[in-house]
Amino acid sequence: MSADSSSIQDSNLEAFIALVLSDNKLKTEIKSALNQDQVISIAASRGYEFDSSAILRKWSKHTDFAGDTWMGWFDD
Repeated sequence: MSADSSSIQDSNLEAFIALVLSDNKLKTEIKSALNQDQVISIAASRGYEFDSSAILRKWSKHTDFAGDTWMGWFDD
């Protein structure tokens, strides 16, 4: 994967996270996801394309490792 592709996926993930934070129904759907593949599928269904590598890059910057990756991003 090229650096440009990684950068685009990272941007897509950041944009998707921003959307989730502003949409309580979507946040609930993400919190009920059983795994990252479901999160990626939910994002893709809304036009946000990224893969598990983008999640891993974001997760490696994340400081709250107490919960699942995406749950830690969307704590209330």
